[in-house]
Amino acid sequence: MKKIIFTVGLVIILSGCKEKMPEPESFSFTQKVEAANPEQKALSVKHMVQGNQVYIECIVPGVTFTAEKKGAKKGKIVVRSTAGNLYKEYHTAAFVVKGLPKGVHLLNIEIVGKNNKSLGMKEQFYVTIQ
Repeated sequence: MKKIIFTVGLVIILSGCKEKMPEPESFSFTQKVEAANPEQKALSVKHMVQGNQVYIECIVPGVTFTAEKKGAKKGKIVVRSTAGNLYKEYHTAAFVVKGLPKGVHLLNIEIVGKNNKSLGMKEQFYVTIQ
């Protein structure tokens, strides 16, 4: 009799665990930064840190990073960090900054056009590499 009650109780407890499973949090974007000046074109930056790599996605309306899109300004993304003496240029909207040393870094992202002339879209954010 005790075995039957124990088995029924165990089945009831285990059946309640499958209602809503939590989603994994390891691949969620940590921050979304948007331009504060409404006169500027809206620059949206999302980033995620994994190990010593920072995954960054930039959404820039009216700017293309490839030569395929007609009617948009041609641009590139410049990433700077004073802490790690980092200066890199990217020609895609999503990219990975690799090899950052441990510590806190202030990353400055700027959208530039021809002849490295600024298009007036800049963002900065802190990342911590552990």
